[in-house]
Amino acid sequence: MNHLQYIRTLLLGMMALMPGFCFAQDAADSTVLNRLWSHAGEAALPAAPAEQNVYMNYNFHTNRRNFTLWLIPTMYSIASGDRDYIGEFYGRMDLGSGSRLQLNRQLECGTIPSYRDVMPVLMQYMMPSPYNESLYRDLLLSPFHRQNRHFYRYKVYFAKDKECIIHFKPRLNNTQLVRGHAVVDTATGYLKAVVFEGSSDMVKFKNTVMMNTGGDNRLQPAHCTIDASFKFLGNSIKAATAAYYNCPTTLPDSIRDSHDRALMDSIRPVSLTPAQQAIYDRYDREHPGTAPADSTVHRSRSRAFRDFMWNVVGDNLVNSIHATAKGASLRISPLLNPLYFGYSQSRGISYRLNIGARYAWNAHRFLTLSPQLGYNFKLRQFYYKAPLRMTYNPKRNGYAELTWANGNRVNNGKLISDVRQRMGQEFTVPEYKDQYLLAVNNVEAFDWIEVMTGVAYHRRSSTNKALMREVGMQPVYRSFAPLLTLRLTPWQDGPTLTANYTHAFPRVMRSDLQYDRWEFDLAYKRRIKCLRAFNLRVGTGFYTSRNSDYFADFDNFQDNNLVTGWDDDWTGQFQLVDSRWYNESDYYLRANLSYESPLLALTWLPWLGKALETERIYFSALSIEHTRPYFEVGYGFTCRFFSTGIFASFLNTKYERFGCRVTLELFRKW
Repeated sequence: MNHLQYIRTLLLGMMALMPGFCFAQDAADSTVLNRLWSHAGEAALPAAPAEQNVYMNYNFHTNRRNFTLWLIPTMYSIASGDRDYIGEFYGRMDLGSGSRLQLNRQLECGTIPSYRDVMPVLMQYMMPSPYNESLYRDLLLSPFHRQNRHFYRYKVYFAKDKECIIHFKPRLNNTQLVRGHAVVDTATGYLKAVVFEGSSDMVKFKNTVMMNTGGDNRLQPAHCTIDASFKFLGNSIKAATAAYYNCPTTLPDSIRDSHDRALMDSIRPVSLTPAQQAIYDRYDREHPGTAPADSTVHRSRSRAFRDFMWNVVGDNLVNSIHATAKGASLRISPLLNPLYFGYSQSRGISYRLNIGARYAWNAHRFLTLSPQLGYNFKLRQFYYKAPLRMTYNPKRNGYAELTWANGNRVNNGKLISDVRQRMGQEFTVPEYKDQYLLAVNNVEAFDWIEVMTGVAYHRRSSTNKALMREVGMQPVYRSFAPLLTLRLTPWQDGPTLTANYTHAFPRVMRSDLQYDRWEFDLAYKRRIKCLRAFNLRVGTGFYTSRNSDYFADFDNFQDNNLVTGWDDDWTGQFQLVDSRWYNESDYYLRANLSYESPLLALTWLPWLGKALETERIYFSALSIEHTRPYFEVGYGFTCRFFSTGIFASFLNTKYERFGCRVTLELFRKW
């Protein structure tokens, strides 16, 4: 029986024998809990060793499955074939920042085709941080942190050998809270072992953790196991994972991406369970003379074609595409991922696709290309943005970037008025398309000042050039504008201040627009205890001179017609502002405020509250020429299926309109 099984048995046995235990007095309870909570400050200190050897194994059992399983990201590999799969790897782990795992898999074995990742979301649960405010990075409020004590109920039972058992359960049923019990050293308050269960991102799990008992890494687990279940649209998958840290064997750096089963058998720190070994044995019987997941087996042409369509074409439709080779890497978001669909009452349905390519000469110089493609079905417009960046000084955020993109199709009230004076009030003025190139260089001149210089070139062309020529208007407008941006962060964890000046020169590269534009912006995100956050954005922009009233174009006050999720920029956007307002005024004053919390209002309601993850309250204000003041108020929440927000707008203190926004959040961390 390994240590984890022993600890699990010990905990369950103690709970069963609870009548024989001595119930603690309130004072004694408080003493033990205060000792436990006192280690929260130590959790902020760097734990040693930062890099260590790690071994993990995992196996999946399919209870039920149907055709919808292949549409779920990362589940494609087990959507057909066997109902039992196993995988294991050995390598090095770097904790990096906080509890974020960075794994270097030197040796990997298993029966999963092509060693693909299946349910990688489970990996984030393998290294909990019990003494932190959240058990995982911004996820699940820890019952072992003093700030969260109001969300849990505790019972302390004293046992023999200077140990006690603390049973904890949430005061309300919510996905950000867990329940379970822990073995604690009565004298010091340190955790020895803990069992907790919860649910997050479509997965229910039970985590059994044995902590290190001494040394600088006593705040980290020694090893842990997870029993998880996933159910969706009739599919039912069971998963079991186990992780062992600080393993004694260190593999040489020359071993990379190895699949040597014999080597794994020789260094594996624990034996496989009989069920896990049975999966290997069955695979070996069905595939004699081949290594698990080996794709070099001789196949007929028809079978090879089916495998190609299933493993290559189909896989890339529902999973992200990854490719790496000698410093180069490529990533394309899945084509059929529902996460990239969104709906707004004012802007309709939209879809986007992200692509990322990177080539690194060394750790200090690399080239990245990150195109973003999207389509808005209501407006019938295709959007693209392709920034090509050369990073030459990561320490100082030094980079040169060239961006080719298109903006929103726009019209200006002044332009429409001028045309209709000539053609009549019933005349329909066509919109203007916007394409632009932006070339900038950015560098952190000092520790708290970044300087960006560059030039922006816009070409705005009418969707009906011939018609605009007939009415005596220009079919194309161009602008060539050098720019200077200063970004200041004078306070640690304080707001970021941005100042931008742009001057457009006429007659440069056929430019016919001249203007001077200023913009100032303040952005501040304040993390508060218990996973709460306060977001603030305040800004203004104005023109000091213009040779034309057409095409007011601000960098920090723009319409966004593509989908953005909960973690993007909902806070910094106006949800119900008419799109024409963005190009009507010589100036703007804006303020966007939001407050978010995992346990705010609807969370406390029965049935509904247990499904909510985070709630958010919005307040926005805007003042532009001829339209002031304008206000928006809103409420939103996110759950494992979607994020939604409802908004109401008020113009000159009178109610104007109501709207909603929805983005799918299915499998957003998968």
